[in-house]
Amino acid sequence: MPKSNQRQNKNKSQPNTSELKPIEIDETIVSGKTSKLNGGENLSITVPIEDFLHQIGAFQGIEDDDEAEKVHWEVFEQKLEELLGTTDLEVNQTNLKKYFKYLKQNLAIPCLVTGMEEFEWEEYYTMGDGSQKEYQKLKKTKPSYTDQFNLLKLDDKLDVKDGILATLERTTDNRKFTLSLAELEAVVEDSPNAELLEDYAMWFFSY
Repeated sequence: MPKSNQRQNKNKSQPNTSELKPIEIDETIVSGKTSKLNGGENLSITVPIEDFLHQIGAFQGIEDDDEAEKVHWEVFEQKLEELLGTTDLEVNQTNLKKYFKYLKQNLAIPCLVTGMEEFEWEEYYTMGDGSQKEYQKLKKTKPSYTDQFNLLKLDDKLDVKDGILATLERTTDNRKFTLSLAELEAVVEDSPNAELLEDYAMWFFSY
């Protein structure tokens, strides 16, 4: 607005404040452009302010989660770099040997473990069309993710495809199995062994 018009507006007589009605604030936020519909009536889309603020908070929460995840991975990668002595975090034979040595020194064995999720042979029965009767029969001779095992030792024969292998003994029948360590998790949560196994699995499946 030109300054001349601003001065003219200032010089206009002001209404008697005692005659003014109190302003009622409608706690809504108007969004979108108004349009003439239904016989020329101006319509607008309104959103309750509580909903709007809730949405703002939700987006903020997503941003906070993303930032926390980013920091988590940065810390994790720093941990891996110190452990492996390199910025090359790829799962290869050299790094597997370093990780194997680290776990041999720090993992408390024997350690009670279970499957992190279904083992490969079980997926046909738990997620496919496999017979449940046959599944229960096979579980008697095959290892299941629902079983608990004593981790007895780590096999020093390392393979990039399967990673570090572990020799296990099932607690219910003392049957022995050899499984990929990355598929296992400690039964006792919030323990040093649980953190060691989780970190190894994250590295093995992520890099």
